[in-house]
Amino acid sequence: MRIAFFFLSFTLLINFSLSAQNYPENPEPGACYIRCPIEEIKELEKVVTTPAYMQYKVVPPVYKTVEERVLVKEASKRFEYVPATYRDVYDTLLVEDPYSTYTIAPVKLIDTFEIIELEPAFARFETRPAIDGCKSPVPGDCDVICYVQYPAVTKRIPVQKIVTPPGFSRQTPPNGRYKVIKRQVIDTPATVREIEIPAEYTTIQKRVLERDAIVDSVEINPVLREEVFLVNDRSASGSSDGYEWRKIECSLLDFNLLPIYYALNSDVLSAKAKDVIDEKLLNLMQKRPELRVEISSHTDSRASDAFNMDLSRRRAKSVVDYLVSRGIKRSRLEYRGFGETQLVNHCGNGVECTEEQHAENRRTEFRVLPR
Repeated sequence: MRIAFFFLSFTLLINFSLSAQNYPENPEPGACYIRCPIEEIKELEKVVTTPAYMQYKVVPPVYKTVEERVLVKEASKRFEYVPATYRDVYDTLLVEDPYSTYTIAPVKLIDTFEIIELEPAFARFETRPAIDGCKSPVPGDCDVICYVQYPAVTKRIPVQKIVTPPGFSRQTPPNGRYKVIKRQVIDTPATVREIEIPAEYTTIQKRVLERDAIVDSVEINPVLREEVFLVNDRSASGSSDGYEWRKIECSLLDFNLLPIYYALNSDVLSAKAKDVIDEKLLNLMQKRPELRVEISSHTDSRASDAFNMDLSRRRAKSVVDYLVSRGIKRSRLEYRGFGETQLVNHCGNGVECTEEQHAENRRTEFRVLPR
């Protein structure tokens, strides 16, 4: 009877302990779970860093060249015995039409900031160490809880605003270009016998304005930046600490091979390596924004220990930097370099191995971390 009572008490104590630690309800046999903060993703927010405006430019005038036959000596009559006399006159001819000019006033921008609230202020109960000297055998009798308030989290976003809008002004057209032509006219006509003297002509080239200078406008589109903000939303959950359990593939909690390869002694990602990261890791982190991931990189035993350790860290960091450039927050990523400290075969320092055996040690791996 006493033994049965002991087992009953032990079973009740275990169930109470599991309930107090807020483990997943109705877990599936063989399934794995990670404890994640309750978050929801806001829709993409477009922040205008440069507003739209009109940009103006002057299109120069268009001319065409034409030939014109100009009279330089009038027809006259010449008489024998008393020839005609002439005097010089000068004509001013327009050889280039005037055109309009414009002055462009560019747009003036000013740098400023806008404040965006990332996380609202909230309060919650938090546990503290139990009271010293508590002798109660009942769990929870000596627990201490405190109601803690957290302020809102904001972020300053750099933007640009227009101080002076663009514009243009038109100047008075200058005078055209002229050419002075000398010609002769009769001063005294000939007498006695009339002899016809034909007129004389010359051909000049003129530049005729086909299209005046104009101002053309081009619309400059605004520069937008899209940002995704993760905001804690504890109002829709019954959790008291803001965390929940989410199911995950158990294999992701162990190190998984990320089959990417680098050039000799290089940490630069190739286009093929980026495609592998997109397929194996980027898609997973975009679909599961609650996940945190650790990137680990290893080298073979060739070269010095210090060089291999630094090279492995740089290679792991290059994967993290690439994921950040694709929109993954750096706070969700960790990286470690192990150099040649975790070889998967016998190919240590001084051991002769094939290139394929050394390649087994040059690996990059990832695993999901608990929050």
